[in-house]
Amino acid sequence: MKFAKITTIILWVLLAFSLFLIVSLWANLDPNTGDPGMLQWIGSNLYWSYILLAVVCVAAVVLEFVNTISDKKATKNALIGIGFLVAVIGVSYLFSDTEMPKFFGADKFVQNGTVTPTILLWIGTGLIASYILIAISILTIVWSAISGFFK
Repeated sequence: MKFAKITTIILWVLLAFSLFLIVSLWANLDPNTGDPGMLQWIGSNLYWSYILLAVVCVAAVVLEFVNTISDKKATKNALIGIGFLVAVIGVSYLFSDTEMPKFFGADKFVQNGTVTPTILLWIGTGLIASYILIAISILTIVWSAISGFFK
């Protein structure tokens, strides 16, 4: 049996089970909001939705990982992207500091322990990384417009 046939059969089974749950929920709808039967069907539908969401997320990540690993060019591009991201975060981390910003009420956060030097360091890292990525995006847009104009 081919992979596509197995996938199609699995999808039809999931659709049939989902349809059964929805029809059962509709059949058990009751204006009495405290009806335990109706609440049980609502809970069953919610849990089924969570299961489907988890399966779809895992399938998307696994299939994309398999696709990336099987294609050497895609693997190289993915590693370049990850390396670029690590470099941006590394540079951002080097330029960030633990100085508390001066604004009204900031001392309250330090005194109750909400803001620590480690938290300030990572907040600074995130902000600087955002600034770097925004600058690169703007430069890319400008470069694209200028290079398109000269072609």
